Amino acid sequence: MGHAKDEAGTAQRLFFALWPPQGIQEELARRTRGVLQGRPARPVPAERIHLTLAFLGEVDPATRERAEAMAGRIPGEAFTLSLDRVGCWPRKALLWAAPAHPPPALEDLAGALREGLAAECGLPRERRSFRPHLTLARKAPKLPPRMVIEPVTWAVERFALVAS
Repeated sequence: MGHAKDEAGTAQRLFFALWPPQGIQEELARRTRGVLQGRPARPVPAERIHLTLAFLGEVDPATRERAEAMAGRIPGEAFTLSLDRVGCWPRKALLWAAPAHPPPALEDLAGALREGLAAECGLPRERRSFRPHLTLARKAPKLPPRMVIEPVTWAVERFALVAS
């Protein structure tokens, strides 16, 4: 698990995420440019493209420690993630990439993190269902809601705790 250290020991805004390898991030950024075809939008920088598993919000150092300990006990298994569609949520003006069929291990990991954050860390239970996606651009123009793409695939072996 990655670390988002705050030297001063103050509250941090944190989330658990899958962080693709640099080559995958760069390929997704290239595909974003292709989908947008010069239309105005704010592409996410390649090095910041990720898949959020669970959002903690702003937490104090003690809650962060409990979250790290809880995450360290999750018996995760490696899996392959295949991003084979892109789409746009017009209300949020977000362009995203996602798997058409999320692997069960991804769903299990996100569920275990969300449950652990509520049960062991006292954080509010997430009410929205898990919709795995990677945000590619913000303020995206109106595009088709879903488009099939040639899959971008990576072997997921770990997740990270990230400070935003």
